[in-house]
Amino acid sequence: MRLFTAIDLPDGFQDEVAALQAPSALDARWTDPDQFHVTLRFIGDANAEQTARYEQALADMTAPPARCKPYGLDVLPSRRSPRVLVLGLERTASLVALYEAVSGALEREGLSLEDRDYTPHITLARVDDTASETVHAFLRTLNAHSFPAFRADQFVLYESTLAPNGAAHDAQAVYSLNG
Repeated sequence: MRLFTAIDLPDGFQDEVAALQAPSALDARWTDPDQFHVTLRFIGDANAEQTARYEQALADMTAPPARCKPYGLDVLPSRRSPRVLVLGLERTASLVALYEAVSGALEREGLSLEDRDYTPHITLARVDDTASETVHAFLRTLNAHSFPAFRADQFVLYESTLAPNGAAHDAQAVYSLNG
């Protein structure tokens, strides 16, 4: 199983983000709005025994709800080399605390330490072969759009199945934030 943990978007917020997807304005592989999420920690491939340990560690974990505050459209990995169009989220104290709690619980069960900084975001599209100038022009057309903050009261352990038209994410377990 290929696993990751994530925060789901509220329904109204999900619809608002989906409205940004204008396939005619940018040649990209757009993310299905039903698959929108804020990744907390990517786990990767796990066997049944590892999965059971991760599930239990996450169930035993306590953390308070997280405040998710979008700052606007952005690209990853960099402006010079855009490959992924995202709605970026601020690293609020509560979101970083949740990331650290999830990471700590998983790492105590043998998951490797994360080798990069946590960059919370919602993936909107993959723009692999699109010229950076085209991507930046698209961003400029939407730069005045703002999104409200939302509160995450739970997170999900997902199984991700790769397919030619994109990954499909299936919830394996849902965890309430109650700390």
